[in-house]
Amino acid sequence: MMKRYSLTILSLFCLLTNLQAQSLYNNSTTLFIGENTVLSAPDSIVNNGTIINNGDIQVAGIWQNNGTYEPGSGQLTLTSSQPQVINHNDQSFTRLNIDGGGEKIFGADIYIENELVLTNGILVSSNNSKITIEDGADIIGGSDESYVDGPVYHVGNGDKFFPLGTGDVFLPVQLLNIQGNAPTIGVLLFSPNPNLEVQGNLDAVTDQEYWQVDVLEGTFEGSGVILPIRDEFFMESIDQAAVAEAASLEVPFQSLGRFETTGDLTTGSVTSSELVTMNFLTIGAIQQETSTELNVFNAVSPNDDGLNDILKIQNITLFPNNIVTIYTRWGDKVFEMAGYDNNENVFKGFSNVRNTKELPEGTYYYVIEKGDGSSNLNGFFVLRN
Repeated sequence: MMKRYSLTILSLFCLLTNLQAQSLYNNSTTLFIGENTVLSAPDSIVNNGTIINNGDIQVAGIWQNNGTYEPGSGQLTLTSSQPQVINHNDQSFTRLNIDGGGEKIFGADIYIENELVLTNGILVSSNNSKITIEDGADIIGGSDESYVDGPVYHVGNGDKFFPLGTGDVFLPVQLLNIQGNAPTIGVLLFSPNPNLEVQGNLDAVTDQEYWQVDVLEGTFEGSGVILPIRDEFFMESIDQAAVAEAASLEVPFQSLGRFETTGDLTTGSVTSSELVTMNFLTIGAIQQETSTELNVFNAVSPNDDGLNDILKIQNITLFPNNIVTIYTRWGDKVFEMAGYDNNENVFKGFSNVRNTKELPEGTYYYVIEKGDGSSNLNGFFVLRN
């Protein structure tokens, strides 16, 4: 017979305690979980009163919070390998730990104040419920075994990580250096992609998935983006990959280019070279570059947002004996590098002549000696810090 614990008055102020109950029902009182206290329930916990959590509540069954949950410094850990229902009544967790495997089905919005830890298990949305990560909170983990199958929102500017997935496949998105006024930005994952129309230099887009960027509050003025690549064999090489965006699913996708790619077509990623400004994103393919001509990207903003952080020179590795020299607009040499390669040997906004210092914003002049006897390439670029 299942044991049921109905609480009348219970306060726990223990330095180190491990308490176990088969099921726990807090009907109307205040339950205080002290620091270093573990409350473990192999079955369900139903709260109709108040829980103040500074410890670790571990539950393997239903978590039903009908009352008040004050997150304190504690965490809730979902531990079952079987499906679990979690209804937190639109309240916050300081730390939510997903473990044990299995699905964790949430039917109301969840707010994370400090950490969402994705160890083993899948958070599945029902009733259009969403996960909101407060500004400054962290997401730890994420894999094919642990992700969010539902909407994830972030509060604030800067770099934000969205640990999305579906069908046992982890398909996370990173928005880089979000710009806007007090934004709350969400990313939603959908599969399959019904819109295969393309324009511009896009050859095709994947039919597997697409992502929707949703502005819940504030304004969104753009960001870079990193999209995952998983078994995208509609193209021949990851070197064809690019980020594609569209204003709706009724208009063709267009290319946001690629700043860089990682991995391969089985497991990789692509970073846009232009800012996201539209609501729908997917993986696109563009023609591989066959030209051997050097092409200098004439904007450098070394702020570690993943976009234009270096002076990028397309095809420079075809000329391994190259020398790149940079001058101020008054002709003072501030940088010189042999064997420039867009990887280790790069210009990131610092001088390396006479001394190493961060250079001020402005217009600079470059000279590229190819090292093959052909004419030098020269021109200007703009540095913004």
